[in-house]
Amino acid sequence: MISPPAGAGDPPDESARVSRKCRLLRLLLVFLGGTLYAAALPPLNWNLLAFLTLVPLLLYAVNSSWRAAAFAGWLWGLGWALFAFRFLREIHPAVPWLLAPVISLWPAVWAAALPWLWRNSLFPAGAEDGGFAAREKFLHSSAAFFRLLLFAAGSAALFTLLEWTRSRLFTWNDLGVTMWRNTAMLQIAALTGSYGVNFLVALANTGIFAACRTRFRGPGLRVMLAVLLLLTLTMLGGLLRIVQYEPVRPNWFPALVQGDISQRRNASLAEAQEALDVYLALSCRAPQLAPKPELIVWPESAVPVPFRSTHPVSASFRFGVARLIARTGLPMLIGSIDFEDTLPGGGPPGVTNSALYFSADGKLRHKYDKIHRVPFGEYIPFRSLLPEFLIRAVDMNRDLTPGVNPNPVRLRGDVRAGTAICYEGVFGYLTREFARRGANVLVVLSNDAWYPVSSEPEQHLANAVMRAVETGLPMVRCGNNGGSGVVTPLGEFTQILEVPGPEARLELRRGRGIATVGVGVEPEPAETFFVRHGEWFIAVLAALVVFHAAVALIQYRKRKERLLRLARQQGSTS
Repeated sequence: MISPPAGAGDPPDESARVSRKCRLLRLLLVFLGGTLYAAALPPLNWNLLAFLTLVPLLLYAVNSSWRAAAFAGWLWGLGWALFAFRFLREIHPAVPWLLAPVISLWPAVWAAALPWLWRNSLFPAGAEDGGFAAREKFLHSSAAFFRLLLFAAGSAALFTLLEWTRSRLFTWNDLGVTMWRNTAMLQIAALTGSYGVNFLVALANTGIFAACRTRFRGPGLRVMLAVLLLLTLTMLGGLLRIVQYEPVRPNWFPALVQGDISQRRNASLAEAQEALDVYLALSCRAPQLAPKPELIVWPESAVPVPFRSTHPVSASFRFGVARLIARTGLPMLIGSIDFEDTLPGGGPPGVTNSALYFSADGKLRHKYDKIHRVPFGEYIPFRSLLPEFLIRAVDMNRDLTPGVNPNPVRLRGDVRAGTAICYEGVFGYLTREFARRGANVLVVLSNDAWYPVSSEPEQHLANAVMRAVETGLPMVRCGNNGGSGVVTPLGEFTQILEVPGPEARLELRRGRGIATVGVGVEPEPAETFFVRHGEWFIAVLAALVVFHAAVALIQYRKRKERLLRLARQQGSTS
């Protein structure tokens, strides 16, 4: 009888396949973690999910190589961006798919740093060299508390700092925006700016991760409780600020006109004339409104032709505005495409996206040109490097010229408006500059006609409300197709321009209407800490990141020196 070879009856070794399946499952959870981020934003607004979105990525990354962690971070970013920026399909179906892989590089960079920071800032040399058992034993000891707390705070600071760098290219839907309806939590922005909210949400994630990593026992649980205590104190401080806030009685009454004109980038003569007729007809009703308005406000690019040009409808545009002012006796603030004011003999003027203020005598008294243009909408960055089909889809056949003067416009003797145009309303640095230069109210002229059916208008509103909290100023929003109303200095959206429509929430209704809003404007409002000191909190976060990295680097060098000594000792004995 021939004996079978050894091991012939043993079951096949499928550990590699099981390991591969587990890894794929964990990566799927990471991707789903990114989708939680998107779900915390409009239109779903499930904001509590924002406190969990980073946890699957952290759990995966800290036990991976930096390359695997970077890939997981990029995958997490896809889960967020593909859904949070899905509205861009209304420009072109390919845009979300082109943007998501690029914008996902930021979380990929963050995740790539986590394995090195975790090993070198958390575990002392003895625990690291002792293998898995020694590391787990240390992780559950009381000595791990401060190291876990440093990792939680340092990695949250790094995430927020990277979000801040992303805002220099394309700011939209950062982590703090998920809290746009949590008024109590928003109040910290008056002190830190919006990135204080961003950091707190990221810190909640890293605190929950610490508790998960220690199975909700020992130092990890204490880290989570410390983070929850900080969040609770922040919320209580916000509630106290809300309770102590004394609103100013309405003393300024602008009329907001919402024409609900479709996107007409390349409008025909008939389309341009129709837009003008709609806005003029609605505005003629202003004198009959109660209370009687002091100013008529039109949104960004209400009429899709330049105000001062040779276009056939432009002459009607100028004549119509002059006649409307003469008929109503009311000044006007309108959004319009215009041109640079140039000296005689200069080159051709650049095209601007502007806010034009006409006094009650019909004269143009102030012109504000949009400073922060929309990338790929109002200019094409890296134009020579992009595929032609993408340029054709979003190009406006010109790059708009940016403005340079953020001075407020004096709409009344004691009303000085910082006038942001559409996308500019999401930038804290710009509204802060308005406030520093004396603005006592923010006016945002918006036009979301590019997105007729998606959640973009609500996302736009969500990204803008924190500007009122940061500056401590009321904000008046006039939109072409929704989101027209008042944002209080506490970040609450009120006095919505009501129009008929199927949407249950009034601020999301697209339709035509005009209404007067009452705004409480302080003649000389006190500056918030953020207005006085700017992005000081970013400097604090940068210092925390440097400290965290320095601790990890010192630990890394000590471990490396120890290993070299051991190697030399072994070499000498052999």
